[in-house]
Amino acid sequence: MQNIIINLQKCCKNPQYIPKKTLFQRWIKNILNKKEIHIITIRVVDKKDIQKLNYIYRKINKPTNILAFPFNEFIKHNAKLLGDLVVCKSIIEQESYQYYKLLEAHWAHITIHGTLHLLGYDHKTKRQTNIMEQVENKIMASLNYPKPYI
Repeated sequence: MQNIIINLQKCCKNPQYIPKKTLFQRWIKNILNKKEIHIITIRVVDKKDIQKLNYIYRKINKPTNILAFPFNEFIKHNAKLLGDLVVCKSIIEQESYQYYKLLEAHWAHITIHGTLHLLGYDHKTKRQTNIMEQVENKIMASLNYPKPYI
C-alpha cells in the first residue's frame, strides 16, 4: 500500500484555486516507491517570497515557479521524509496563460517536476534534461494530461 502524507501550506495572499491535497497526492503517487510512506511539504507562496528563497539558496534574484528542498531521510521504518516544495501560485497561473496550458495540467507538471528534484533528478546537463523531461512526459501521459515537452 502506498501512502503519501502532504503538508499543504497556503501562504499566499490569494489562496483561491490552489489544487486540493488529493490532487497533489494523485500527481505524486506515480513517481514514488509503493512500499514506503512518503512525507512532503508543499508551501504555496507569492512572488516576493519565492524570489527571496531563490536568492538565498541559489543566488538568483528573481522569482521562479518552484523550488525543491530535498531531505530524503527515513524518519521511521518505511516512512521517508522527502523534503519541501515551494511553489509560486501567481507564476504558475501566469505561465499557464502565457503558454496556453490548462491550469490544472500546469500545476500537475510543476509538482511532478519538483518531486523529481526531491528524488535526485536534475537538468544541469543536456543528458540530465532529456532524462528528466522523458520521465515528466511519461508521468503526465499516465495522468491523461498533455505532454509538457514536445
